[in-house]
Parts: sequence; C-alpha cells; structure tokens
Amino acid sequence: MERPLVTIVIVSWNSAGVLEACLRSINGALGHCRDQIIVVDNASGDGSLQIANRLRSEITDLRVIAAGDNLGFARANNLAFEQARGDYLLLLNPDTVLKPLAISTLVDCAGEHGAAIVGARHYHLDGRPQPSVRGLPTVPALLLLLAKIHHVLPRLPTFTRYFAADFDYSATQPAPQVAGSCFLITRKAFQQLGPMDGHFHVWFEEVDWCKRAHDQGLPVWYCAKAGVNHHGGQSFGQIRSVRRQWIFNRSLVRYLRKHHGILAAGCAVALFPLSLLLAGVSQILHPGQRR
Repeated sequence: MERPLVTIVIVSWNSAGVLEACLRSINGALGHCRDQIIVVDNASGDGSLQIANRLRSEITDLRVIAAGDNLGFARANNLAFEQARGDYLLLLNPDTVLKPLAISTLVDCAGEHGAAIVGARHYHLDGRPQPSVRGLPTVPALLLLLAKIHHVLPRLPTFTRYFAADFDYSATQPAPQVAGSCFLITRKAFQQLGPMDGHFHVWFEEVDWCKRAHDQGLPVWYCAKAGVNHHGGQSFGQIRSVRRQWIFNRSLVRYLRKHHGILAAGCAVALFPLSLLLAGVSQILHPGQRR
C-alpha cells in the first residue's frame, strides 16, 4: 500500500527567525507518511522568502510561492491548496517545531477515529503545555471579549466554556475547535467543506472551518500524542496593539455575521470603539505585551 501523502502548507510573513527550524523539523515528524511542502510568503521584508528558496536545494519537494502581497492567512492557504496533491493537508505555522512522528500520528488519529480535522498537542518552548482547544464561539463570549471582560472576570462561565478551561489535554478526544497552528484536514473533508473563507484576513478562519465541519456532521478531534512546540504570535506580535485589535474585530464581525446573523454582528460593531480604546490604553501601559 502506498504511503499517505501529506501536503504541508506554511504561510510565512516576516518569519526569518523561525522558518528554517520549522521546515527542518518536518522530516522527523513524517514517520510512514510522504510529504509535499508548500511555503507561501506573504510579501515578507525580513529575508524569509530568501531562506525558503535557499532550503529548496536541501529539502525534497519544497515549493515556494511568493504571493507578492500580504494575502492574509486564509487566502494564502487557499493559494497553496490549488497546488496541493496530498491525501491530507496540514496547516503549519512557521513558528512551530514538530516533535518526532507528529505528522504520522495525526494521520493515524484521523484514520482511527474517522476524523475530518485533527489538531495537535501544543507546548511552549520551555515545555509547558499550551492551550490549543477552545469551544465554538458564542455571541455572549465574543461580545464580552470585545469589551475585554476576560481580563477582569476570567472565570466567568462564558469564558471557561469558550477557553475550554477544563479540557483534558492528556486524552485524545473530540474537540469543538483546534488551533490552526498545526491543523490536519483530510482531502475528503476539504472537498466537502471547500477552501478557507478568504474574507477572514487573519483570525477565525480555522474556527470557521471547524464550525462548518460540525454543521455538516464532520468530526473534529484533538490528538494528545502528536506534539508541536509553538512560539506563538511571531507574525502578529510585530503589529501594534490597536492595529491588531482592528484586524481581530473585523474577523470577529465576519464570523458573527456568517454564523449568528446581522444583529449579533451589529452589536459587535457597536463595541468597536470601546475595544480599540482599551487596546490603545494597553499599548501605552504595556508596550511590550500582546493583549
């Protein structure tokens, strides 16, 4: 039997400091799988594109696409999907380093449980577990997030459900949504769901995919045995807080409008000024922090 082919898609924007380590970790994670690697560079200005092109001579079947502009996460992935040959598609952030056999473990998990989408177990660089599962967003959760209430009342039941505070990361199990930083989807599920929604520039695009999967009865799973180290926020940590909040708000409203209707989206828009004001205050008081 031919070994399964996994197309690994890495969307890179100013990722020069982390991209090479990510790419070099893939070979040890493959196990019984074959790979096709596609790096989409979103008009980086830090030499990321040159690093990816240099590694083409060392890494088998690495393809590099220069987008020419910052397409955002969803559209850049969709650009790569047009060239993807894999039985599985793996979305992988450039600030990740795969643990040994992580890819083959994700593939095995999908086969064993009949999963359409599988997420990996994430770790901080110091080895601490990193949350990578959340509940599907509800209207109250997203509106309270915009008002930054989670900083004041983090144990509010609305937030504990959304942030999956009681999720057992030691057990492989179904999940509402899994992190897009290491996100496997089967070819069959991709054909059923279609590509990512390109209206999301960044944030909520993988949440939207998980929501659509659940709506169509396609299982989403978390795999405890497939590990990945994740820096977190390497690209968007470069954007100042207010600008980042604006991008987040736009994607949030898109998600609410698509899945919860125009009234919910309108309520979110009404909270824009407050969320931007609070982001600005945070930017002044905590200039080095991502809020």
